[in-house]
Amino acid sequence: MFEVFIFTNGIFLGILLLLIPSRIKKANVFLALFLISQSFELAPDLFEEDSPLLPETAFLTIPLLFYYVELLISQKIRRGQWLFLIPAVITNALLWVALPEPDEVAVLTEVLVSIPFYGFNLYLLFKMHRSISRHQFGLMDQFASLELRTLKWVKGLVIIFLAFHFVWILEDILLLTGLEAVPLMIISEVLTLLSVFWVGYHGLRQKESPAERPAVPEKANPVLYDKNDEKQFENVKAQIASNKLYLNQELTLRLLAQQVNMNEKKLSLWINQFTNSNFYHLINQYRVAEFKTQLSAPENKNYSLLGIAQNAGFRNKSTFYKVFKELEGITPNEYKKGLKNASKV
Repeated sequence: MFEVFIFTNGIFLGILLLLIPSRIKKANVFLALFLISQSFELAPDLFEEDSPLLPETAFLTIPLLFYYVELLISQKIRRGQWLFLIPAVITNALLWVALPEPDEVAVLTEVLVSIPFYGFNLYLLFKMHRSISRHQFGLMDQFASLELRTLKWVKGLVIIFLAFHFVWILEDILLLTGLEAVPLMIISEVLTLLSVFWVGYHGLRQKESPAERPAVPEKANPVLYDKNDEKQFENVKAQIASNKLYLNQELTLRLLAQQVNMNEKKLSLWINQFTNSNFYHLINQYRVAEFKTQLSAPENKNYSLLGIAQNAGFRNKSTFYKVFKELEGITPNEYKKGLKNASKV
């Protein structure tokens, strides 16, 4: 019954991802296929195991997740990366010509086939982990709001699948030695259930691509700045403040560069040089100052803290509270209480 529950929910969530409207429809196709492929890995336990109609998806699941990550980060799948589907094609082709084997030989064959399977999947998992880490590096130089851009949930999924492989390797060792692997099988099923709902929840929330990445070098060469550069940057900050550009919740480095009529790469370097910080902190400093101004205004006394924060440019509560605490050393609630106490004096 447990396998049926996982299988049906995986198929349902996969179909749901295909049907919902999204800005990342192409990427969601691969995430949906990933869920369906993962569900079909349970098919031999639910249906007739030797049925040639059941696809073998062991070599397919991880490549589909890899393609999803590539489309989110790079917005394309390179031609050579399609070669990652070859093991799945070969495995399913061999199913049609496989000869029946004695049980002892079948167990040994299964374990031997698992060796390239583990190596192939682990290679893709570590490749995904590295791609996401590179993507995360420098996000604060380009974005003022990081929600759904860091892909932490995908990184968490990669870790879950690394745990999967550790469990599966132990299972195979126990199979070879003739010992019971039931506890590990239960752990594997629990991890499968966790991954299905993890992907379903976060995949449905990931409605936009985090891939807008300007060409800012990871390590810029040393640049000499003069007084004129600093004066021009002060002019940029004046435009941000006077036009309240920070109120735009979708503000990015690229959009700001367009609004102040500057080269994007140069603007990023100036921010790093003259503020000793990054775009994320620069813009959110303005937003915190705006929040404090609006909070003190009598006409906003009936607004919630989150409502005022959103009016100041913040997209959600978690980012607002985190940034405010970093800058002010206290929470927004503590700051509000301090204002009330000061007004009573």
